[in-house]
Amino acid sequence: MRGDGAKLAQKLLPQVAMLSFLSPGEIEAISHRGEIESVNDGDVLITEGEIGNTLFLVLQGNVAISRDGFRLAVSEMGSVVGEISLVDSGKATATVTAIGPVMVFRISRENFETLYSNKNFVRAILKGLAAKTREALARDVGNLHRIEGLRDTFGRYVSKAVLDDILSSSDPESLLSGRLANATILFSDIRNFTSFSEHLSAADMIGLLRDYFGRMVPLVTKHNGYINKFIGDALLVLFNLPVAYSNSAIEAAQTAIEMSQSLDEMNADRRSRGKPVISIGIGIHVGEVIAGNIGSIERMEYTVIGDNVNLCSRLEGLTKHYGVRVLISEALREKISQHFLIRPIDLVIVQGRQTPTRIYELCRTMSSARDEDISMCQQYEEALNLYFAGRWRDCAKKISQSKLLANDNPANVLRHRCEGFLKEPPPQNWNGAFAIGKK
Repeated sequence: MRGDGAKLAQKLLPQVAMLSFLSPGEIEAISHRGEIESVNDGDVLITEGEIGNTLFLVLQGNVAISRDGFRLAVSEMGSVVGEISLVDSGKATATVTAIGPVMVFRISRENFETLYSNKNFVRAILKGLAAKTREALARDVGNLHRIEGLRDTFGRYVSKAVLDDILSSSDPESLLSGRLANATILFSDIRNFTSFSEHLSAADMIGLLRDYFGRMVPLVTKHNGYINKFIGDALLVLFNLPVAYSNSAIEAAQTAIEMSQSLDEMNADRRSRGKPVISIGIGIHVGEVIAGNIGSIERMEYTVIGDNVNLCSRLEGLTKHYGVRVLISEALREKISQHFLIRPIDLVIVQGRQTPTRIYELCRTMSSARDEDISMCQQYEEALNLYFAGRWRDCAKKISQSKLLANDNPANVLRHRCEGFLKEPPPQNWNGAFAIGKK
C-alpha cells in the first residue's frame, strides 16, 4: 500500500489491541502488506465453510460473527478476524458480516505469510488466537449453564418435543425475557379441597394429590402444554408458550377432555376402595399475555400475567356456580368449534371486568358426541335464547318440560334465575348479562 492509504493504515493499526506493542517501524512494514477497505452494512467479509484467504483487522465499526445462522458474538473496532484459516489453511469456522459501515485493513494469505519472519507479529497473532480460544471456552461454559438453567425451568413439566424446540432456539434466553405473546391458558382446580382435606390424614392427602397429578401431568405434556405452576391443588398450564405451536387451542381443549376422563377413572378406582372422590373445575381461554421471568434476583420464575390470565381463572371459578367441569371463553370457542361439542352457557360480568363475557361449556369431542348430547345442547340453547329475549316464563317452562334438561345443572341455574326475575324483574337497561360477585 502506498500514499495516503499507507499513512492512514499507520495511524489506525496501533489501535488494534494485538498490534499495540509493535514498534512504529513494524507497524509501517505491516501497513505496506495490506489495503484499507470500506464495506457497507450487511456485506459479508468471510463465509463459513469456505477456504479463508484473507485476514481482516477492524479499524472502524463492528462486525457480527455467526455460525449455522446463529449470531455468536459482535467484534468491535480493533478486533481481528480470519486469522485461523490463514494459520491452518482450513475452512472458515464462522461467517463475518458488517454491522453498519465498517473500515477494515485486509491482508492476503501471500502477504500474511511474508510477515512470519517478524516474531513480534507472529506473537501478536498467537496472543489473538489465545484470547479467542478463551472467549470461546467461556461462551461454551456459559451456554452450558444457560441450557441447564432452561432444563431446570422447563424440563420437568414440558414435553420433550417442546423442550427440544426451546433448547434449539437461536436465542433461547429471549423466551424468558418479558414479552407480549399469544397463549392458550388452562387453569384447573380441585373444588372445595380445603374443606375436603380436613377429613384426610396428611398421608392420605399427599397420596391423593400424587395420584391426581400423576394422572394429569402426562396428559398436559402429551399435548405440548407447559405446566407453569402448581398452586396447591391447582394447575396453571400454558399452550403456545414458551414456544409457538400450531393448533395449541385444540391441544388445550383435548387436554381438558382427557383430564375429565382420567378423573372419572380415578374416582371409580377410589370408590372401589371406599375412598372419597373429588371434583375439579377447568377454565380455558386464549389471548395475549405478558410472559417472562418475574421475581427477584434471589428467585426468578417464568410465568404469565395479564387480564387474560385472570379471566381464565374466573372461568375455572364459574364451573362451580354452573355445576359443569369445563368452561371456555368465546375466543377459544371460535378456534375449536369444528372439533368439539360446545354449548353456550351464559353472558356474565366477572369480578374485575366491566365488559360482559360469553362463556361456553366444553362438552366432548364431536366424534364422541351422542345424539342425546347434541339434542340437550340444542334445547339448552333454545332456552337460553328465550332468557336473553326476556321471556323468562317461557324459558323456565321449556326447561321444566324437557327430560334432557331436568337434571342439567346449568339449566337449573337458568330456571331459578328466571323464576327470580318473574318475582323481581331486572332493571330496564338489563342487557342479559349476569354479574358474578365472586371469583
